[in-house]
Amino acid sequence: MSERVTVLSPLGFPPKVRPKALSPGLERLDGKKVFLVDVGFENSDNFMVQLERWFADHRPETATEVVRWHDQHQPDPELCTRIKAEGDAAILGVGL
Repeated sequence: MSERVTVLSPLGFPPKVRPKALSPGLERLDGKKVFLVDVGFENSDNFMVQLERWFADHRPETATEVVRWHDQHQPDPELCTRIKAEGDAAILGVGL
């Protein structure tokens, strides 16, 4: 058996990562609208509903809306545009 086999490295070439700073936090949530974004991971929908209930019980002066990210593996520019236009903040939930 003197056959030669050529293989490729499975390591690949990772993309360069450019760090970004977090968005500045809001001083207060009174009178603000917070989008609770279900990104589609397992149980993130349940978590967002629980978080919405928490806001209703503990921060009723803050409006919330649960929304669903179109595809957890792809950007959702339409939803991002809506959040920027209609909201003051967003919380993204990835579930458990």
